[in-house]
Amino acid sequence: MLNNASEINIISEIMRKLIVNVVFLMCGIYGSAQSNNHLSGVVFVDSNKNEVFDKDEIVLPNVLISNGKDIVKTDCRGEYNISKIEGNTVFVIKPSQYISKLNKQNSVLFYVPFQEIKEIKKYNFALNPNVENENLKVVLLGDTQVDVIDDVHHVGKLVTEELMDNDIDFIIPLGDLSFDNLAIFKPLSETLGLIGAPIFYTIGNHDLNFKESRYQDRDKSFEDIFGPSHYAFEYGNELFLVLNNIYPLDEKGYVGRLDENQKEFIQQLIASKKTDFNRIHLFMHIPLEEMEDKDWVIQSLEPFENVLISAGHTHTQYHKYFPRKSGNPIHELLAGAVCGSWWEGPHDLDQIPFALMYDGTPKGYWTVKINTEKYNYNYKVSGASSNKQMDISVPNRNEWDKTLNILNDEYIYANVFAADDATKVFISYDKGDWTEMSKFDGISPNVQKQFVLQREGKYDSMKISKFPNPKTISTHLWRIEIPRNLNSGAHAIRIKAINKNINLEVFGNAVWLNY
Repeated sequence: MLNNASEINIISEIMRKLIVNVVFLMCGIYGSAQSNNHLSGVVFVDSNKNEVFDKDEIVLPNVLISNGKDIVKTDCRGEYNISKIEGNTVFVIKPSQYISKLNKQNSVLFYVPFQEIKEIKKYNFALNPNVENENLKVVLLGDTQVDVIDDVHHVGKLVTEELMDNDIDFIIPLGDLSFDNLAIFKPLSETLGLIGAPIFYTIGNHDLNFKESRYQDRDKSFEDIFGPSHYAFEYGNELFLVLNNIYPLDEKGYVGRLDENQKEFIQQLIASKKTDFNRIHLFMHIPLEEMEDKDWVIQSLEPFENVLISAGHTHTQYHKYFPRKSGNPIHELLAGAVCGSWWEGPHDLDQIPFALMYDGTPKGYWTVKINTEKYNYNYKVSGASSNKQMDISVPNRNEWDKTLNILNDEYIYANVFAADDATKVFISYDKGDWTEMSKFDGISPNVQKQFVLQREGKYDSMKISKFPNPKTISTHLWRIEIPRNLNSGAHAIRIKAINKNINLEVFGNAVWLNY
């Protein structure tokens, strides 16, 4: 029994210190003195947007922070402590409904600036509230591949001008932003930034600085402008993972592979988030099927019911599916290229190269609509109506300019840009019944036309990058032999392509003169 107030006060003080110590332990703030090879700080809601943690501002617990390898979680005081890794910076894994400050180019500044990371010991991550609905609209940009300022003009015309007035949640360029000219990152990022939506960048093989001798420095030029070359973020109800799967070998060589730091990062991210999300989206440059560690990637993603991958690199478009032990097959989209075939071929009135992709797809970009129940890919040909979803080739027997008559045969071809192998394509003549067309492994007729015209000197007066002899087999080409019972005269050709699994239902029209 306590005899006086003094004893009560002593006991109360002991209990207060005990409670404080327990809170400190729960929040994880006991530890050794801060050293220069560690970084600590607070993640907070920057209510007045001054980028300074003010004492009345809300802190965010359970937010993930990474150095590109390790992942730590902020404690109940919003605090974190993480080691530094040479060549890497430290970044916040954006939580849903919040976003870091955007720079003038609308890149998301979710990381410690690379020029600061070596010297500083403390860094507070300021996050702003961001309204994020369950229905998302994401734009995918395959290889822009800009080399000279002319190419940046082209991107402005083909992408920025078309998307300026669109309501977009965010944009993902899928690597090969440049064509080895790393000094052009700035005007490109300024041009894409005019769209107005947040941009999360992916690195490609042509974005590496092979002049750097150390492996960890070869993405330095990219990081100085765009930030870390691998990272993750949440948006709405979805989890997104951006990878750097270009592993440099020598002065110019590379393979598709992840380094060990990235693998550890992926494993820790999945361990932390696998119970929160049943779907994950991966963005990377080199396709999964070209990666040396493809099987490791597939196995690591096993906890997720649905996996979507978007990649670039090939300057062609196709869907690929990878079966798994559990869950739905991984769905990979090869998103083609904004630059088409490296800005090759003749120019239009705006001096923009036609640059058909080698599978016959006109240059353009993809929009992905995502909600909790489904996702839907839509391809947009730059400079054309959104209804242009296929090219139809019919025999044209010309009398004046006969250059292309040598390509005529007895077939009608349909190149359906967004189709996969399971897509069904049908044709109707003069509003008659629908007849199924056959999948055809061949070279796009339009690619052949472009090459023949070039070979015959039709573009000799233009300063162009020449188109190579076509060899690429298109993965989304169908054909049918023209019925011999069609009367002489003009015929209306209608074609439709359907695939409910990828929400594809598109139509195209053509005229065939049977004379």
